[in-house]
Amino acid sequence: MSRPPNHTAAPLHGAFRHLAGVKKQAGIWWRGCTPRERRLLTTCAVLITSVLCWTVGIKPAVDSIAKSRALLPMLHADAARIDALILEAQTLQRRRSGRLEADALPQALEASLRRAGLAAATTLSAASGSTTPVWEISVTEANAARIMEWLAAIPRLIQVRIGAVELARSRVDGRDRPGQVSGRIVLQMPMKEQP
Repeated sequence: MSRPPNHTAAPLHGAFRHLAGVKKQAGIWWRGCTPRERRLLTTCAVLITSVLCWTVGIKPAVDSIAKSRALLPMLHADAARIDALILEAQTLQRRRSGRLEADALPQALEASLRRAGLAAATTLSAASGSTTPVWEISVTEANAARIMEWLAAIPRLIQVRIGAVELARSRVDGRDRPGQVSGRIVLQMPMKEQP
C-alpha cells in the first residue's frame, strides 16, 4: 500500500532547510567579524532589545499607572457625589412616608424649638387667612446661630415649607446685641404632591 504524497510537509521541509542555510551563513559571517565588531554588534543588539522592551512592554504600563493616578481623585469625587445622591434619595423616600398631619405640626414645631434651645425666645401661633395651615413664630432676642441651624434643619425634620423669614439684630436700649436676633418666621404646610 503506497502512502499518498503530503503536499504540506514539502514546503515546511524546504523552509527549515532554508532557515538552516541562513543560520549557517550567519555563523560564518559572525566568525569573520573582528572582536571589536562583535562587541559593537552585541551592544547594538542589547540596546535595540532594551528599546523594544521599553516601548512595547514597560512604557504603556507606566503611562497607564500615571493616567490611573490622575483619574483616581475624579473617580473618588464621582463616587462621593453618587453616595450623596443615594443618601438624598433615601432621605426623600423616608420623608414622604413619615408625613405629619396639620393637627400634629404645632406640637412637633414646639418640640423642635425646645430641642434647639429656642423655647424661651420664641412664641408659636397659628395664622389665619390662608387655604393651607400657616404658623408664625415670633422670635425675641434668640441666639442667631441656633435660629439658623434650626431653620436649616426644620424642613427636613418636619415637613413644612418656610414661607417668610424676617429677622434683624436685636436692639436693647438703642444698642445692637451681637449674636442675638428678633423678628418672625412664617411656616406653611407643603404643597400637595402630585401622584
